[in-house]
Amino acid sequence: MSKGNLAIVGIGEVPTGTYPQRSRWDIIYDTCIQAVRDAGIDKNDIEAVITVAPQAQPRLAAEVSFGKIPEELGLENCKDVCVCNAGGASTSNCLRLAEHYVQSGLAKIVLIPHVTVHSTIPAEDLIGFFATAGIDVQWEYPFGTTYNGIVAMMTNRYMHTTGTTPEEMAAIVVSHRKWAALDPNSIFYGKEPPTIEKVLASSEVATPLHKRECNVLADGGGAMVVTSPELAGEITNTAAYKLGEGAKYFSGTVVLRDRDLVPVGYREAGKKALSEAGLTKEDIDIWNIYLAYPVGHASMMETMELCEPGGAGKVFKEGRTWPGGDLPWSPIGDAIGRGHTGSGVSMATYIETARQLMGKAGERQVPGCNYVFMNTSGGSGMNCISTVWGRELS
Repeated sequence: MSKGNLAIVGIGEVPTGTYPQRSRWDIIYDTCIQAVRDAGIDKNDIEAVITVAPQAQPRLAAEVSFGKIPEELGLENCKDVCVCNAGGASTSNCLRLAEHYVQSGLAKIVLIPHVTVHSTIPAEDLIGFFATAGIDVQWEYPFGTTYNGIVAMMTNRYMHTTGTTPEEMAAIVVSHRKWAALDPNSIFYGKEPPTIEKVLASSEVATPLHKRECNVLADGGGAMVVTSPELAGEITNTAAYKLGEGAKYFSGTVVLRDRDLVPVGYREAGKKALSEAGLTKEDIDIWNIYLAYPVGHASMMETMELCEPGGAGKVFKEGRTWPGGDLPWSPIGDAIGRGHTGSGVSMATYIETARQLMGKAGERQVPGCNYVFMNTSGGSGMNCISTVWGRELS
């Protein structure tokens, strides 16, 4: 049977894009107010705030870590504040801590916000941050590297091992962008998705990755209101319930990682989450995957045994993962289609999971969505945290 110890009852989000005129605190106010209103509660019902750690934003990080959010929002009954940092897995850990708060009685209702504004960070600071974060100090740090370069090497190896073609890898981007075109909060909303040919015609960034196969840094933010399943049933009839979880750690740096163990870890984490939920892969209606680059999606699909080894690219190319397909995949388009908001891509992914289960996804709504499998990973892909969410307790 599922654990069922946490429920999302309210969500708030602002459109992702380049909006330098939109301050970080504007986004915090807007998303938190949206989430509280969506939950149908009073702001003073919130008893704790657990925030996704701001990345490459030192002033905001200082303000948040010193407890400014409850003060700014006027949360009169807030008992505790905390900041969680695990890179792209930060939201997962915010939810874990909130689950502990709720189950231990420390707080009945918890607010979880996130904000990133890349557009006002000087380019040299962004380059410095992303070129040195999550790399080996002895072998890589003296020379620097980029995530595009790291993932390009991973993609080369994956394509060589599996026989996946450039066209099939590009098809993953096409799938993500088809979802993104339907998402009002995406940087690519309303824009015609590129064809495979256009993806491959874009300039090469790092062999074999093309420009359209890499994500774009953007501004964005979101917030969630979470509580116990028992209280969720009293607050709303459209909650999203956490049913199971599994996790696996790999290593802090890619150069020291045994790549053969990564798909094994994906599979172990995913199967544990499904087992805790009392479900099988056949029960899942949406695979809401956050892995930032195309190769991660192909690898996840294979390791969860949703296709034959080496067959993931073909599944994406056939359109099975597109809107209306039989294997709905990453309905916000992941970072490739949404825009990369630092650790906030995982926040956006959780919000989309809740939105689909609440029946609030608009044009992207997957009919009859009862169960969603999702994952997050942090830093340089140091871990995999898989969770299963449902419309009701299983």
